Formats: sequence, structure tokens, C-alpha cells
Amino acid sequence: MNTKKLILTIIVVFIVANLAGFLIHAVLLVPDYMAVKEHYRPEGQEKMLFINLAYLAFAIGSVWIYSKGVENKPWMMQGIRFGLAMWLVLVVPSFCIAYAVQPVPMTLMVKQILFEGVDKILLGLITAALYRP
Repeated sequence: MNTKKLILTIIVVFIVANLAGFLIHAVLLVPDYMAVKEHYRPEGQEKMLFINLAYLAFAIGSVWIYSKGVENKPWMMQGIRFGLAMWLVLVVPSFCIAYAVQPVPMTLMVKQILFEGVDKILLGLITAALYRP
């Protein structure tokens, strides 16, 4: 394991995950969230510390997992495969379960899952590109 490459990849994934999360949830999905705002914290009362901790945990955990399974094969397909795996393990179950227990529209859940799918594939590609053997 290349520690320097691991740390650099974690930092980049943390930054990109934060930016993509902001784009998805604070820009693209704002109209959807406003329609059901009573089920979320009031605007301006978000707990940013916990959001950042979540993205940091994701960056550390996902890059660490990738570093243990990276193969000496073309990085792009490994990145796509890894992003899809992260999407299936993290995104799909989380938003499906949230939909099952929160009274939000199915269209919101579908948009969350699709946008986050693109995000996880992008993050998988970034991870694979930076953590090449």
C-alpha cells in the first residue's frame, strides 16, 4: 500500500464528495426538498459537522477498501465497477430505507438514487485514477 497515494486520494475524494453532495442536495434537489420541508431541519439549521464527518468517513473507508482490492488492470473499468459497488452498498439501501420510513415522494427517492449513482461512479473513477498501481 502506498501511504502517500492513499492519503492524497482520501483528501481528493473528501473534497469532491462534499462538492458533489452540495450540488446534488443543496442545488439540484432543492425544489424537491422544499415540497416536503417539514420532514427536514429548517434551512440554516443543518448540522454541517456531521455532514463533513460522513464525507470524511466515506472518503477514508472507500479509498481504503479500493486500495485493498485494486488490480493491475485498466483503471477506468475498475473505477466504474467500484463506483457501482459503492452505489449498491451505500446509496440504494440508504435512500430506499429512508423512503420506507419517511413520507417523501417516490420521485425524490428516485432522483436521489440516480444523482448519487452518477456521483459514486465519478468518485470511483477519481479513486481509480489517483490510486493506480
